[in-house]
Amino acid sequence: MNSSAAEHMEDAGNLNPEELMLRYKETGDLQIRNQLVMHYLSSVKKTVMSMRSILPSNMQYEDFINQGVLALIDCIEKFDPSRGASFDTYIFKRLRGSVLSYMRKQSWLPYRVRVAKRTIQHEQEILTAKFGRKPTQKELCSNLNMKMEDYDKYITEISNAEIYSFEELLENASQLISRSNAENGDKTSPEARVMRQELCTVLQQAIEELPKREREVITLCYYENLNLREIGEVLGVSQQRASSARTSGLAKLSKKLSAYLCEKEPRTC
Repeated sequence: MNSSAAEHMEDAGNLNPEELMLRYKETGDLQIRNQLVMHYLSSVKKTVMSMRSILPSNMQYEDFINQGVLALIDCIEKFDPSRGASFDTYIFKRLRGSVLSYMRKQSWLPYRVRVAKRTIQHEQEILTAKFGRKPTQKELCSNLNMKMEDYDKYITEISNAEIYSFEELLENASQLISRSNAENGDKTSPEARVMRQELCTVLQQAIEELPKREREVITLCYYENLNLREIGEVLGVSQQRASSARTSGLAKLSKKLSAYLCEKEPRTC
């Protein structure tokens, strides 16, 4: 490294993140970009940790971090400081969206799982009507002639898919609000404020209408950021029961949220 380059890097080392971003946009120096990545790596880790309650247990934490770093680099490249937005605000939704997209690609439901989902749901309805209560996992597996480990695998994949469906609806709602703001010069529009309040009301009412166990699981998952094992320990139920309650609860919330979005944007239904 020549003396000029060394001085350039020494100067960059004395800059704050905002100044570093401006310097990178001016020079395109990859070493400066690496400094930005190292600085914002904690944001990637915080984002992934904030999603720990919905991350599949069969996927590695490091994989999500790596995906977040790739998204961070993309954000650095695309960020435009002249628009006046904070980079911290800019990256939050994009990091979360990137992790969700990665989860969706890795856990896309194959045909066999979609068939199993319909079969399990149908058998649950039959046995519930027969017993006057929800069947146990053992009873379901016996009637389906299915091994317990296969049932657990299907339920995990189905549960993950329900999470992605719900999160995708939330993202659609967020985009709807963002478009309203964009039409108002990126300032919070009265329409956006109304939609945000309506969305909160719809979700709050939908959660309150859930059966007690499903409401408890959803609350612990999304408000306390607990994973299924921790939720099971808090409620004194098996992890499988917690997963089943979360899947059922999210399906009901998705239905309510989907109806709200259809009302706001009929062409998307």
